[in-house]
Amino acid sequence: MADLYVKELNMINPFVIASSPATQGAANVLKSAAMGPGAIVLRNFGHGAGGGSYIGPDSKAMYSGGMCIHSHAVGRQIPDNISTLEQYCEEVALIKKNLDQDIRLWVSVGHYSDILKGGDWEKNWANQAKELKRAGADAVELHFNTPGVAVAKDRIFDYHQLLRHSIQVIKKAVPDMPIMAKLAMESCDVLTSIRVAEAAGAFAAGPTARWKGFYFDLDWRTTEARPGSGYGGTQATPLVCYAIAEARTSGLTIPLYGGGGVFSYEQAARIIMAGSQAVQLGALACSGGVEAGKKAIDGLNRFMDENGYKDMDSLRGDALKLFQMPGEVAAARQERLGDAYRLAEVSNQCIGCRRCVNVCWHQGIRMNGKAAEKTSQCIGCGYCFQVCPTGALKVEKERILSSVFEENHIRRGE
Repeated sequence: MADLYVKELNMINPFVIASSPATQGAANVLKSAAMGPGAIVLRNFGHGAGGGSYIGPDSKAMYSGGMCIHSHAVGRQIPDNISTLEQYCEEVALIKKNLDQDIRLWVSVGHYSDILKGGDWEKNWANQAKELKRAGADAVELHFNTPGVAVAKDRIFDYHQLLRHSIQVIKKAVPDMPIMAKLAMESCDVLTSIRVAEAAGAFAAGPTARWKGFYFDLDWRTTEARPGSGYGGTQATPLVCYAIAEARTSGLTIPLYGGGGVFSYEQAARIIMAGSQAVQLGALACSGGVEAGKKAIDGLNRFMDENGYKDMDSLRGDALKLFQMPGEVAAARQERLGDAYRLAEVSNQCIGCRRCVNVCWHQGIRMNGKAAEKTSQCIGCGYCFQVCPTGALKVEKERILSSVFEENHIRRGE
């Protein structure tokens, strides 16, 4: 069985249950612990409880690991029963007493709305960090990815300055406690955010894809999702992967715990393979519950076993070989696939639907009676192969593309 231990973060596996309704209060943290994650982030107090999520197109997509979106909905919300720092610290102590000692407890400090309200928020945050350390927290998290944090106050927020200052405030208050900086990807330069977090003394950074979004049904009166809050989903994972891969390619070594669209082990694996030490489970933990979280963790373990990844070191950053491939390798892959597209003929599976002719911009394919046929004008762009419904236009794309890596001795897991 693959070894999922993450040595940089001292976690039994790379899954972090993100700050969310699934981690609001001791009871929910201990319930979520049944997933068996590497770490759990206790949510900031004062958020309010309830207010369910909208998962689109439906829960079946989420539970099966399919493509889906996530946004806040309008279910009932009630006041948080934790309203003071003293109560919050009592929750931390209770969690630490009952939590599996192998699971790390990270605790959220402050909230950017404190800054908008004004007052002595730096002093309050520093005091929170000190008291939470006494209560037994393993790390503190500065939660700067909440939808809208990077565009607060009509985009006059200096996000990077705020990030640097806040980390330094907490670092001064608890110099020997790990600070986890959860970062926005909305309306800010993520690479700069990671650089700022590292320079300011953060122990790890968590670029997380959630945006202010306006999702609605065409009959907008029936729309369940709440406009403007927490839009995300599987479509966000490639953006998170790019941010992480760019950071690694730029030489940044700070541990990362990326998140966004992780509804199955596949998205988790991609984020790690892009170079992240860990991965956040947020919407899945809330909307899918304990069993969905366990399924994602078990799925990653099975995937690693089946594909020869013996530990996290062999998995982490493996896809950077694709992201950073030499120009000549990229060109060879493009040319070889283009040649295959150009030389492939239409098989007798053609049903005469004309989709291929409709998307050809070089007169490379035409109808000959009720069947399509290639012409000498074909350049091998591949549009027609993407739309053919029957496989009448088909090449062994995966074998062709991977063969170039093999010839250049670029292999998985090495």
